[in-house]
Amino acid sequence: MLFTIISANTFESHKEIRLAIRLLNLLAPATILFIAVVLLIDPVSQLSAANKTSLGQLPYALALVVALLAYGFNRNQILFATLNLISAYLMIQLGLQVSLDQPNAYVLFSILSILLPINITFIATYSERGLFTPLGLTRLAGVLIGYLLLGLLWSNGALATQLPNLPTNMFEMFFAERFLSNMSAVFYGVALLTTLIYFVTQRGHGSAGVLISLVASLFMFIWFDLPNVSTLLVTAALIAMGIAVLQSSHKMAYLDELTEIPARRALQDKLATLGKRYTLAMVDIDHFKKFNDTYGHDIGDQVLRMVAAKLASVSGGGKAYRYGGEEFTLVFPGKDEAQALPFIEQLRELIANYPLYIRGDQRPEDEKRGAQMRKQKETSDHTNVTISIGVCEKTDEYLDASEVMKQADKSLYEAKNNGRNQSVAAHYKPETPKRRRTRKDYV
Repeated sequence: MLFTIISANTFESHKEIRLAIRLLNLLAPATILFIAVVLLIDPVSQLSAANKTSLGQLPYALALVVALLAYGFNRNQILFATLNLISAYLMIQLGLQVSLDQPNAYVLFSILSILLPINITFIATYSERGLFTPLGLTRLAGVLIGYLLLGLLWSNGALATQLPNLPTNMFEMFFAERFLSNMSAVFYGVALLTTLIYFVTQRGHGSAGVLISLVASLFMFIWFDLPNVSTLLVTAALIAMGIAVLQSSHKMAYLDELTEIPARRALQDKLATLGKRYTLAMVDIDHFKKFNDTYGHDIGDQVLRMVAAKLASVSGGGKAYRYGGEEFTLVFPGKDEAQALPFIEQLRELIANYPLYIRGDQRPEDEKRGAQMRKQKETSDHTNVTISIGVCEKTDEYLDASEVMKQADKSLYEAKNNGRNQSVAAHYKPETPKRRRTRKDYV
């Protein structure tokens, strides 16, 4: 039977809030840059002709940098989105610096405003499969071939002859006094819906980059009559996509992919910045191998994510890191063992009292129905995960953080040997609270 773990309290509202914050963080740089574009349109229009020419070359340099970054970090979605956007920009600079009253220019504009969102729709669905593979090269050709053919027809003046053959919805504007036809609006609507679906479900920097390029190109066509709008919007989009590549590479290096908390590399950087007073806690999931063997590795991964989420909620100024396997590390800067232990114990009890219900593949699809069924479960249908914790503070006897961590590890093994599901500090030994005397003690 395929098992999965669900908690008694799902905290759906908290998940939705975290999801919204994460999505907003992905788009924050682009939002700031697009606001800057709106503010810069008038000042840029007052630049000299030479400065405007130099500014017009900036997107090409940015596109080269972003493309190299995307290729180097295997972010092919952003690579394809960059090539798609810069190819459209090149066509605009070559063929659309004249009045759209000219047939050749109008047909070029109309086809370009359809080709760009079509490409984005396909790019949004791409997964990372490598560039120099049959599939990767096919995708690359699919992005570029349309622009190559369009450029060839434009250079020969053949587009003007197709003006009488254009459908009427390429002449009718979707917005009054704006340069976006009804047909283009339909393709942009499909592209926007597709891109948003993948952005919300994947929540990755690649899908964010595709969405950024889509929004930039959409407003580029809507505001096409504004001076230098294509240069400013493409520049902003490329900068935002470059930031997305760098954020993605940082995430790969510093965040654990499974648990989405800081990884061991981030821990090493943190340890190097600690002062003379801090406490480290080494955390290990009790009987994790047995749990893995009983329920399977997929369920084991869910346990790791659950424990990581609880540890990440640590208060008292602490921060959680995944050390490796089923081990985690808590760092409390500026605190000794006595100050950190209450927060550590709070986490240990929180995890130990967190019921994990096992359910099979006959579970209902409806979440409310599933919640009702879980309330009717017997206590034997759920299990609990516990953790053991070793704690050590920085004292003069330890030269650096590595020695503090070794001592915390020794305390962790002591906690394991003492029966697990407990915290053991290397120095601080809290007294067992004495029971208050009652009347019976004097009888």
